[in-house]
Amino acid sequence: MAAGTTRRRNATERASEIRDAAQQIALTRGLAAISLRALAAHCGVTAPLITHYEPSMETLVATTFSDIAEKEIAEVERFALAPNKPLDQIRALIEAIADPARDNVGEVWTDAWSLGRRNEPLAEAARQSMDSWHALAIGIIRAGQDAGQFAPVSPERAALVLFALVDATSAYQLVNFRSRETRESLVRETLEDMLDVSLGT
Repeated sequence: MAAGTTRRRNATERASEIRDAAQQIALTRGLAAISLRALAAHCGVTAPLITHYEPSMETLVATTFSDIAEKEIAEVERFALAPNKPLDQIRALIEAIADPARDNVGEVWTDAWSLGRRNEPLAEAARQSMDSWHALAIGIIRAGQDAGQFAPVSPERAALVLFALVDATSAYQLVNFRSRETRESLVRETLEDMLDVSLGT
C-alpha cells in the first residue's frame, strides 16, 4: 500500500463503523438526529453507502437504542450486584442510576418513548429494556425479602414504581424541573417507604 493512502474498510468494519456512529450521534444529539445525512457526514462517506449497510433508519434507530440501553443495564447490574447483601445491592442500584455520567443515556430513553409512538421496532426495544431493568430490581428485592431485610411488598409492583419514578425524573431533568437533589430524594425516599428500609449511606 502506498504511503499516505487509507486502507479501504471491509464490509464488517464498515457496518461496525456505522453502528458506532449511530450510537455517538444518539448520545450527543439524540435518537432523532440519526439520519442518512448525519451518518454519511460522520463516517465521511456517501448516503447511498450508508443505505447499502442500513436500509432502514427505523430499524437502525431501534437497534442503536437497544445497544445503548442494554450496555447500560449490564454495567449497572455488575455494579449493583457486587455487594453481597441485598440492602447494599439496592443502595448500589440507586447510586448507579443517579450517576450524572449516565444523564445522556437517560436522554436517549426519553427520545425512545417519544419516537416509539411511530416506530414500533423502537417501542419494542424500549419494552424489552424496561423488562431487563425490572428483572434486575425484582431479583434484588426478592433476595432482600428472603433475607428479612425488606418489607413483604410485591417485588413486581415495587420495581414498577421505582422505574416509573426514575423515568419521570429523567423527563424532569430535561427541562430542569426541580433540583437534582430533589429528584433523587423522591426516588430514594419512595423506595425506602415501600421496602421499609433506610437507603442512606
